[in-house]
Amino acid sequence: MLDEGEVAVRPATFVIQAGEDLYEVPSLCPHREGWLEHGTVNHNRRTIACPLHFSVFSLETGEQLSGPACGSLTCRKLT
Repeated sequence: MLDEGEVAVRPATFVIQAGEDLYEVPSLCPHREGWLEHGTVNHNRRTIACPLHFSVFSLETGEQLSGPACGSLTCRKLT
């Protein structure tokens, strides 16, 4: 628990494992800053869906595949 006056800081990125591959993904969706670590990962399609408005992004390219227009993510394959 935080002490009075302290502010929780969310890391800028987090890591997702899809199959044998690891991807570094931004913590926030560019649409409404939904917390992507709470999103749904499709391991077969290598995508992540934002939990707020269900925008879907490719883990491999960061391209937005569906949902409200908001641009792409900066994803990076680690392995």
